[in-house]
Order: sequence, then structure tokens, then C-alpha cells
Amino acid sequence: MIGILILTLLALLLSVILVTIDYKLNRRENKEDEFRKLLPGYNCGACGYGSCDGMAKAMLEEIQNYKKCKPLRGDALKEMEAYVRKIKQ
Repeated sequence: MIGILILTLLALLLSVILVTIDYKLNRRENKEDEFRKLLPGYNCGACGYGSCDGMAKAMLEEIQNYKKCKPLRGDALKEMEAYVRKIKQ
């Protein structure tokens, strides 16, 4: 009886850990996808990264990297700045 209780509690603890990890990984992927959508998609390399995908991944580590994107101007720049402000809160 005690063994069943211990295994049940262990399973509950592991499931909470797995759900937490999944949530954090999903949030990271969602941010990367959103950065990718907001970047112009020219893959010009002017920012120092080979493509906009590379830039989006780098923005996960250093969010201010979007300022290195030369083609990001006008409304697209305003959208990126609004998104960055939103996720910093």
C-alpha cells in the first residue's frame, strides 16, 4: 500500500516537472516564431547572421539584436518594438 502511494506521488511530481519544461520550451519557440514573422525575411545577412532565422534565434539571447537589422524600418520596426516591449513586461 505504501509502495503504491510513493509511486503515485513520484508520478505526480514527474508530471509536474515535465509540464513545466514543456511550457518553457514552447514559450521559447513561440517567441522565435514571432521574431521570425516580424523580421523582413530578406535573408540579406546585413545584421551579421546568415539569415532571418539566425537573427530570430539570436534574439532569444539578446533581444536588442533587432536593431542590427538594416531593412527593418517603418511600420515593421514599430511592430517589433511593440512586441519587444510586450515581452519585457
